[in-house]
Amino acid sequence: MPEQATAGTKASRKSLKTAAGAWRFIQEDFAQGHAHKAAGKPVVWSCALVEKEIYYSTGVHPFYPEQYSALLSMRRKTPESEKDAVRFARIAEQHGYSTDLCGYHRSIMGYVINGDLADGPLGGMAAPDMLITSSSVCDLRLKWWEDLAQRLNVPMFILDRPERIIRQLLQTPKPYELEYYRSQLEDCFSFISSVTGAHYDEGRLNACLDWAYRTNDVRLEIMELRKAVPSPMGSADGFSCVYPGMYCSGTEKAYRFYAGLRDEVKARVEAGLGQIGNERFRLMWVGIPTWFNTAIFNYFEPLGGVFAYEPTYDPYPWPARNPRDPLGEMAFRTLLPGTELVSGSVEGYRELCREYKIDGLVYNSVYTCRPVYLPLLEAVRAAEEMGIPTVVIDCDLVDERSYSEGQVRTRLDALAERIAARKGIRL
Repeated sequence: MPEQATAGTKASRKSLKTAAGAWRFIQEDFAQGHAHKAAGKPVVWSCALVEKEIYYSTGVHPFYPEQYSALLSMRRKTPESEKDAVRFARIAEQHGYSTDLCGYHRSIMGYVINGDLADGPLGGMAAPDMLITSSSVCDLRLKWWEDLAQRLNVPMFILDRPERIIRQLLQTPKPYELEYYRSQLEDCFSFISSVTGAHYDEGRLNACLDWAYRTNDVRLEIMELRKAVPSPMGSADGFSCVYPGMYCSGTEKAYRFYAGLRDEVKARVEAGLGQIGNERFRLMWVGIPTWFNTAIFNYFEPLGGVFAYEPTYDPYPWPARNPRDPLGEMAFRTLLPGTELVSGSVEGYRELCREYKIDGLVYNSVYTCRPVYLPLLEAVRAAEEMGIPTVVIDCDLVDERSYSEGQVRTRLDALAERIAARKGIRL
C-alpha cells in the first residue's frame, strides 16, 4: 500500500447541534460499557449486522470492532503520532496480515495483538466474554472473528443469515428462509445463556423492540425532511449521527437522540434554513465514508455545493410489530427486501437521485471492502444514465496511507466543473 501525504485529513464541520453532540453520546456509551464490565456483567464484541435488541434484552453490553476501527482512524495517541488505525494496522502487517485486507480487520487485529485493550480512544473496548458475528455481507469476517476468538480465548457464535441472491433481494423472504433464521436467533439466545446465565425473556425483548421501532420511525421522518431544499442536514451530520441507530437500537437513549435530531431538522425545514447560506448544487455520497477525513463532506461548500444525502446506512420501513412472536418478527424484519447494505437496484438509485434532487455523485470505491464497493457501482451507473456527473475516489475505510489528498482534490474539482457546466452556473 503506497504511503501518501495526509496533511489534509481532518474532521468535518457539523451544521446541526445534535450532530455535534453525537460524540458525547458515544463517550457515554463507552463509559457505560466499561462500568458494566467493572461490575462483573457480561460484555460481547459483535459485528455491526447482528440485531442489537438481542443484547439489550439479555443484559449484555456490546462493543463493535468495526465501529471502533472507524474511531481509531479519527484519533491519535499524541498530537505528533500517526492515527491509531495506522499504528495498529502496522502491527498487524508485521504479523503477516496483508495490506489488501480490510482496514477494519487489520487495525483491530493489531489492536488485539498489541496486548493492551486499554491502549486506545475512550479506554479501548472492554475485554469480551464472548464474540457474536453474522455471516452476511463481509467476505472475511468469519475468519477474522475466528482469529479474534482464538487470540482472546473466548467463545464465539456465528448467526448464520441466509444469503439471498440479487433477484431474491426484491422479493418477500421465503417461509423456509424465515424458519431457518428464526432458529438461528433461538440458538443465539441459547449461546448467550450458556455463557452468561441470562435466559431469553420475551417481555424484555418486546420492550426493546418497541423502542427500536419508535427509533426507526423517527429516523424515517428525518430522511423525508432531508429531501427539502435547501438541504437542512448533510452527510457530515448524517455519518456523525449513525452510531445511536446502528449500535444502540432497542434503547430509549437512541430514541431520545433521534427525536431531538428530528425536531432540529424539522425546525430548519420550516424556517427555510440550509446547511449553508447559498446552496447551488446538491451531491450524494455513495459508499462507506472516509472515516479518517470527514472534512471531505464540507469540500464543496465554498462553491455552494452540499452533500445532501448518503444512502449507505439508511433505515428502511419495518413490518408491523408482532409481539406474540418477536423472534419471528425479527427474522422477517432482517430478511426483508432492502435490508442488505448492497441491495440497491439501478432504478432504486435513480429514484433516490430524483427524490433528493441530486446534481452530482461521489462514489468512494473502498477496494478493501469488496462485497460493498462492487455492487455499489450500480449507483454510479444509475446516475450517469440520468446525465448526473459522477466521480470515483479510491482508498481504504480507515487506513489513510491509501489516501492521496492531491488526487482526490483534483477529481472533486473536475466534478464541480462538470456540475457547473450542466447547471449553467459559474463557480
